[in-house]
Amino acid sequence: MGDWQKGKRGGGGGGGGGGKRGRWHKPSSSSAAIPYGTRGVVVTCEQGKERAACRDVARALDEIYEAKFPSSANAGDGESGDAGDPPSTADPGGSKTDPSDALAAELRQLKEEKSESQRFEYLNLDFKACAFVRMNKEDAGKCAPSELVHALLEKVRDGERVKKNGGDPGFVPRSRHVMRLVPADDVCFAGMDEIKKAAKALIDARFTAFEANLNDSEPSKTPADVSSDAPSETKKKKTFAVAFASRANSSLKRAEVIDAVADLVPKGEWSVDLSTPDLTIAVEVIKGTCCLSVLREYYGMLKYNWRMLGLSDEERAAERARGTTTDRNTEKTTTNGGADDGKRAGENDA
Repeated sequence: MGDWQKGKRGGGGGGGGGGKRGRWHKPSSSSAAIPYGTRGVVVTCEQGKERAACRDVARALDEIYEAKFPSSANAGDGESGDAGDPPSTADPGGSKTDPSDALAAELRQLKEEKSESQRFEYLNLDFKACAFVRMNKEDAGKCAPSELVHALLEKVRDGERVKKNGGDPGFVPRSRHVMRLVPADDVCFAGMDEIKKAAKALIDARFTAFEANLNDSEPSKTPADVSSDAPSETKKKKTFAVAFASRANSSLKRAEVIDAVADLVPKGEWSVDLSTPDLTIAVEVIKGTCCLSVLREYYGMLKYNWRMLGLSDEERAAERARGTTTDRNTEKTTTNGGADDGKRAGENDA
């Protein structure tokens, strides 16, 4: 066992290069991979602040979830003891403890419970400035991560608008470290067949739901309003794009993935719009996994950039000038290679 440990540390024979290699190549582990079928959020952030950034994301999404499902906030209450009974200050020996000690213990317990979300879990990806927040499977079945992230960013954007108009936005979620949030409504193996299968299921569900909501929001038409021009106007509103990004994966070609995913969208019913699409199919390849989601207002919300969305126009311009909100130093994305973006319905999220 001792010789084996020496070999692992690079202190024994065998070349003497183990120490240098271990410095740059982290050992693979289950914590460095996103399990297939997982739902959650890819988080880009400041380097060295991955865990703190994910904690901010978990807390913010927890609040959004509990606002949507108020009963879930108290799901764990009342399991031990009667709900109406105050916490006892007596120990088993019969002597009463100091009320101040009991209060301090209760505050510590509340702090511990609040510090780590029971609904979201931090996953280390062995990347600098990038991590993953995994959502509890049961809760994700009630509300997809993409819906939670959209609601969060919508709150941030609306708060900034109210502030710009001189109003009081109230509480607006903030984070010192988070940059972009890329929801993952499904995670599969980073192979073309697996990506097409997972993307097809998401497209069928989300595109159909969007069409249904679009039809419900339209005013009722009289017989005189029904004409051959009406369907074409409806079709103009239904646009999509494909956003592709890749980290630590060179086996998938951007143009091929975009073509394959775009071909899954119903022909004749949806058109490509790379500036303000109604829906954006996000394809985020991370090592040997692929995170997929269908997002609303992706470009209108600055590619789901939490930090930039919460800034004023002046602050945003200053941030862009400093270059602190880009992922170029930490994210390896493939290049276009001369492909026609208009035909391929995709964009490089570098």
